[in-house]
Amino acid sequence: MKIILDAKNWRKKYKLINYCPKEIFRDSKSKSDSLFSLSFFIMIMATEILFNQPFGKKIGIIHNNIYQKVFKKKYEKLVRVETHTFGYSFLLILEKLFKEEQSLQNYVKEIINFVTCHWATIIKFNEKERLRRLEIIYSMWKENKKLVLSFKDESKIDLIFFLYKSFELGISNKGIIKKNISVVNFSVSKAKKEFRFDVLREFKKNFH
Repeated sequence: MKIILDAKNWRKKYKLINYCPKEIFRDSKSKSDSLFSLSFFIMIMATEILFNQPFGKKIGIIHNNIYQKVFKKKYEKLVRVETHTFGYSFLLILEKLFKEEQSLQNYVKEIINFVTCHWATIIKFNEKERLRRLEIIYSMWKENKKLVLSFKDESKIDLIFFLYKSFELGISNKGIIKKNISVVNFSVSKAKKEFRFDVLREFKKNFH
């Protein structure tokens, strides 16, 4: 629970300076601090991919213990959709991050852990729920590691297709599928064009 509290306190502290990367990373006292801060921005970039999707109902997940108990099967599906859509969005950002700074591949476990901490404060789930999602996302990383690290367009297309499938839309019309995948692809391209190079630049200045 402490690590989620750390993420909450981090947000509370740096919100006062509008999450200024220069100030944030200058304030870092260790590599772990820097990775923790970097992970916040990674989480935001991954979330932006989701916010640009036309599938709002699939993204707005209800976190409610009563709902979970009464509608267990439906709730589990919602959690699965939420976790996998975020997970693939996160992997797409990792692909861009590692392409820009390959040395960060050595810290992927820490990044995944810290990203889920920041994500927990946004979605407001507890440590038990975070660990459940952490395990899933780490499994997704291991399963798709070769795609993420290949830095090939074909691999990116595969990840985009997996992201689309993870919404579990259940649509069989090829025209609609093609249109939806185009929207997903556009949102991913947009997020990558808006990649926070300023954050990475400040991170690298202090990561030693």
